[in-house]
Amino acid sequence: MKKLFILAATIIMTASASAHTPTASDSWETIKDHFTKVTFKAPSVKLDNGPMTSAFFVCKDGDVLKTKKTISKCVAWTRGGGDRDRVCTRTVDYYGVAAIEGTRERCTKWGYEGSRRDGNRVCEAYETYSYTLPLSHEVDVHRVTRSGGSDRDDRIGRKLFTKTLSIEDCQ
Repeated sequence: MKKLFILAATIIMTASASAHTPTASDSWETIKDHFTKVTFKAPSVKLDNGPMTSAFFVCKDGDVLKTKKTISKCVAWTRGGGDRDRVCTRTVDYYGVAAIEGTRERCTKWGYEGSRRDGNRVCEAYETYSYTLPLSHEVDVHRVTRSGGSDRDDRIGRKLFTKTLSIEDCQ
């Protein structure tokens, strides 16, 4: 009976200890809830009408990726107090979108307007290229080795597993 009790206690302790460290079979929500135990670099998506955002915050809506929630953007400011203090007086809320396939332009040659030291850096030549945004990403999940620090770089430990993040259809 005593051996049975010890065996049961050991199984319970092992199960509860492993329940706190996520595995590849856990959902992304469970993995994100354990941010003190694991860390990962979330893939990003460049929105056509806004900033870069995490692939966790977009869904597929036809032939575009769309943010799951609205983004607020300040469109009017006023000066408050001193000359340097700007206060937002009006915002607009919108959904960010990114076409899954399309063309974009990028700079292929940079130059200077004026002197190299005091001038402005300007693009002198562009090229158009085709792109297709990935709808799934392989994400490495690492153990957190040290808590603290303003950046998470010093917290990355050994790789625990790789998990696929698939961008799902919007609801």
